Amino acid sequence: MPQSLPTPTPALPEHFDYPRAAREAKLTDTDLCSLVRLFEIEYPSDLMLRELHILRACNAIIRGSTTIRQILSMPGTQAAA
Repeated sequence: MPQSLPTPTPALPEHFDYPRAAREAKLTDTDLCSLVRLFEIEYPSDLMLRELHILRACNAIIRGSTTIRQILSMPGTQAAA
């Protein structure tokens, strides 16, 4: 069965307001783009799940549970924790 093409991440989120959370977490545009790319790789065809994990990562940074550097250095789905 052929693999489906990855779903692109739109400039404006369709499901979750992760840009607001990214601003609250004080992420730079570069950091947010890196976070989006990380989850594009992890969830290439599921935009809703991708946006949810981006939001969860931003919220974890806001809470002080992790940093953007820690998230970007984690392999696989551990980054979404």
